Amino acid sequence: MFKSWGYTVDDSKYLQLECERQALEKYVNGNDELGKLDKYGQRISIRVSIPRKDTGEMVSYITGWMVPQNGKIKLNTPYGGQ
Repeated sequence: MFKSWGYTVDDSKYLQLECERQALEKYVNGNDELGKLDKYGQRISIRVSIPRKDTGEMVSYITGWMVPQNGKIKLNTPYGGQ
């Protein structure tokens, strides 16, 4: 997916930090979608948008997170769907 948008392994740190930045901002503002709640915590989905490196056009995808009892979100699925 990222390769088809013009990214390489050299961009992995940028992609990680941008995903984390957007997810935290959206989580704090309540811009997430609740999923399954179980003994491990609350699953949430957060849509992340990045510019295609090859064209500059924005693309977005869904990331999957877990919110344990301490409230600190943890990335479980970097790409959970379009």
